[in-house]
Amino acid sequence: MQADRLIVHATLVTMDPQRRILSDHGIAIRDGRIAAILPTQALLEQYSAPHILDASGTIAYPGFINTHNHLFQMLLKNLGKDLGLIRWLDECIIAHYRNITPENIYWAALVGCAEQLHSGVTTCVDYQYAHGRPGLSDAVIKAFQDIGIRGVLARGHANTEDYPDPCKPPHVETMEDFFDDVRRLHSQYCSDPRIDVAIAPGIVWSLSEDGFRRCADLARELDTLLTIHTLETEEDNAFCLERHGVSTIEFYEKTGVLDTKLLAVHCALIQPHEVETLARHGVSVSYNAISNMLMGYQTLPVCQLLEHGIPVGLATDGAASNDSQNMFEVLKISALWQKAFYRDPTVLPAMRLLEMATIDGARSIHREKDLGSLEVGKRADLFLYDPMNCTTVPSFDPVTSIIYNASPAGVRTTLVEGEVVLEDGRLTRIEEARSVFRLQEEAALLREKGGLKP
Repeated sequence: MQADRLIVHATLVTMDPQRRILSDHGIAIRDGRIAAILPTQALLEQYSAPHILDASGTIAYPGFINTHNHLFQMLLKNLGKDLGLIRWLDECIIAHYRNITPENIYWAALVGCAEQLHSGVTTCVDYQYAHGRPGLSDAVIKAFQDIGIRGVLARGHANTEDYPDPCKPPHVETMEDFFDDVRRLHSQYCSDPRIDVAIAPGIVWSLSEDGFRRCADLARELDTLLTIHTLETEEDNAFCLERHGVSTIEFYEKTGVLDTKLLAVHCALIQPHEVETLARHGVSVSYNAISNMLMGYQTLPVCQLLEHGIPVGLATDGAASNDSQNMFEVLKISALWQKAFYRDPTVLPAMRLLEMATIDGARSIHREKDLGSLEVGKRADLFLYDPMNCTTVPSFDPVTSIIYNASPAGVRTTLVEGEVVLEDGRLTRIEEARSVFRLQEEAALLREKGGLKP
């Protein structure tokens, strides 16, 4: 039988329902999907292909799914450290809205995606909420397409009408503009197998009650993901109680938001009865350990969510609130924070973390049928990790070592849709050094426009 590519002589951490780990196995890839998984010798006897990748000595993992990000923040990395959320937003994010251009954001997204591919991420959910001028979402999608990553563009909205003049962007987007652009993006990019468009109405004060109802209706009409920052701080409930007379979760239930493919981001202040509400409505949660720690907030009760069957995915969050797009950091710190929170070293063992980064990440974005594990019929999104490097060696357990010891130095090859987008540690579609230099230039110009010395 003919395939497009064969991967041979690898150890496969499949994350299939049996969580099988297969030694000296191979993968046949055809039309972007996994056509067969067999012992290497059997694979070579049954399949031929123009490209054969000898993966001897490496471990193949399903690609990680980064369930929450803000790629434009690559421009604003390291600003506002040691500040609380609201002051950080005002001084370090909102103050630069008006100056961000599609050119800026393209290079930010490109380099952010590069860092993710180096750390095993093959799917990135980017929450693009900065819209001070048209074309910014398209710039992110162009970066997705140019570098080859699988991208979910979560089209956000921020009401900038009441921003003070120094911060007001040149284009003040209305709620109608927002809905119109979601429809345009969904229609324009629906034929690209690596691009999805989601709806992302910022936070609970971003839209009116009618606006949230319309978001929920549109998400159901387009059958697409809806994602919202949820209960990251006390301000969510304080606003909701004052404006709507109910809590945040009650408000989302009232407006139909919980009855969509909802990915709730953060949920650090979720209460036990609200966990039951999320479970009843089939809501998923994105766990952003590092950004929550940097902002000084409490963690969400992951074990309680998992006990209720709620899919929990992992995320880096934006580069201005995490300062890194390294998913290996997320894996380790996500585990450690829960162990400290519960004061129990046995919670969230390594396999559970790997599930959250792969198959549960796929479940959280409603893509578990074609992403998140190495199984026949699924998309060929995976990475090959070489454990023979100083951070990982000695390596005897491919699950424990990838959670607690791994680093981008060990990622040899990354494939998306069966295409090699990172080969021997080098990106195949773009010139990485040039991209990094351009981002440095763009970030310096943005700081100058904002009155900061680069």
